[in-house]
Amino acid sequence: MGRRIMHLYLAPQGLGIDTDSFSPSFLAPMRAVARVAALALATGLTSVPPSSPLAAQESFVPPRPPCELTQSNSKINNGIQALRNAVEKPDQRGPQLAQAKKLLTDAIQQDNQGTSPAAWYYLGRYAVQVGDVAAADTTFARAASLAPTCAADIATHRGELWGKLLNDGLSAWQDDKQDSALALLHVAARFEPHNPKAFATVAALYASRANDDSAFAYYRLAARTAGDDTAFAHDKREALSNGWHLVVRKVQGHPAAQRAARVRASLDSMQRGLTNDSTVLARLVASSQSRKGRGAKLAPGDQQLFTRDSTARAQAVARQRAALAAAVQQLAADSSALSAAFAPAIDALKDALAAYPGEIDAATTLATLYAQSGHAAQAAAVFDSLVAQAKDLDPDVLFGPGTRMVGQGLYRPAARALTLGLAKNPYRREALFSLAVAYYQLHDSTALLPTAQRLLALDPLNRASLKLVAAGWDFRRQRDSTKAYVARADSGLAVEISVLSFLPDSAGASLSATATNLRAAPSKPFRLALEFLDVAGQVVATLTQDVPALPPRQSQAFDLKVNGRGVTGWRYRAS
Repeated sequence: MGRRIMHLYLAPQGLGIDTDSFSPSFLAPMRAVARVAALALATGLTSVPPSSPLAAQESFVPPRPPCELTQSNSKINNGIQALRNAVEKPDQRGPQLAQAKKLLTDAIQQDNQGTSPAAWYYLGRYAVQVGDVAAADTTFARAASLAPTCAADIATHRGELWGKLLNDGLSAWQDDKQDSALALLHVAARFEPHNPKAFATVAALYASRANDDSAFAYYRLAARTAGDDTAFAHDKREALSNGWHLVVRKVQGHPAAQRAARVRASLDSMQRGLTNDSTVLARLVASSQSRKGRGAKLAPGDQQLFTRDSTARAQAVARQRAALAAAVQQLAADSSALSAAFAPAIDALKDALAAYPGEIDAATTLATLYAQSGHAAQAAAVFDSLVAQAKDLDPDVLFGPGTRMVGQGLYRPAARALTLGLAKNPYRREALFSLAVAYYQLHDSTALLPTAQRLLALDPLNRASLKLVAAGWDFRRQRDSTKAYVARADSGLAVEISVLSFLPDSAGASLSATATNLRAAPSKPFRLALEFLDVAGQVVATLTQDVPALPPRQSQAFDLKVNGRGVTGWRYRAS
């Protein structure tokens, strides 16, 4: 009977790359921009402006143990007192700061106190008060080299200045002074080059200006800066995630991806049309050769019709072959173009997954990019890796992209994703149906029939299930079985059951379905026995639903709800 027994076609659910093609949201970089505005509060690095009423309540904090700085030089002692006055007496801040700088500098230059860690330490504290980044960097570095036990205390004061720079940068950004904000953030990044937060903030600012290339570069820099430091583990994860979201967003809606999806969607009908016309042409040629062998001739009128029909059919076959070849060539060209266009996004996703192998959004997005650019094997390998890394993976994570890929004509990676998901939940009807369609499109004679039979065991009164079983037998050249299931689908089924939605939750599940009378006469009433299953196939709950006599070609909907923990699938039978 050939492949004419049925036609399975799923219209693509998305052309190219769109927000429905991936599970993650492409708004993540924008959310990161909002998050970064709260960075100072989250890290406790806020500072109090000198004009604030709170400034009068500040007290001068001496060095914290084990940092002990003793000194006998009067200028250093007086400089420390001036610095204390500047902090604790805001109305004297300016003159006292100037006095502190002069006294400490004079102690170094005039009193030979260049080897005194206290002189350099308090000059660093002065630089923090006035926001002199270069001076703070130099003086604190000298103090730390002279008094290594003060390293932790010095780091605290460096962090205070760094936090002020970051806050000032954020304030400038919020005031729409983006050039000033960038300048401040770059200074902060140079001041603390081992802290990724400033780099990530610069990236977020660039992202807010739709400068995705610069944003991506700074997100990568932030991730590299974080390295393996556990203190910055969250920053690294966010930087990698925001980075790949940006570059994937950049290739969203790529023309080649949209065109390739359309071409893939047309290949099946083109191949089917070519097969049908080629079969008819072959019969016409065989008939002509048979007549020649027997020396028989057609009447002139019949011969004229035969010649016209065979010529038209031959021309149609030639056109279809040319169109199919052009489509295949176009698909190859688009796949090559997508490989180049997707390369930065693929690299970014691979970096993210190398650091966090179980990152579900990154893995499913990478698999989709591989699949859309013609790398089916790599896409399937990503799904394998995801399952290996995430032992408790929700199978819906695989069912979603697998079903979408079937709709986009990406059958091989789709089959892998669905197979892995069904290993965790064997009773999800939608996934079984999509997997069977993928095997049908792949002409997989080994896998289609058992998959379709599993589907039919759950959903026996459905024409699509019956046709897929028929196709499975047809692939195996079992003509009698093929005819039997085609007959059941086309004329043997009186009432079709279509489950429109199935929603399991922690307490049970709900199911919506319709019963449709397929015939021109009223149907007979019958009863459905429904079983709701867990992942092991155990029956969690049962229900019965009476299907009344239905008028010709009419439908009736019904909604069911059951209680029971662990429901993941369903099946029914007529009684």
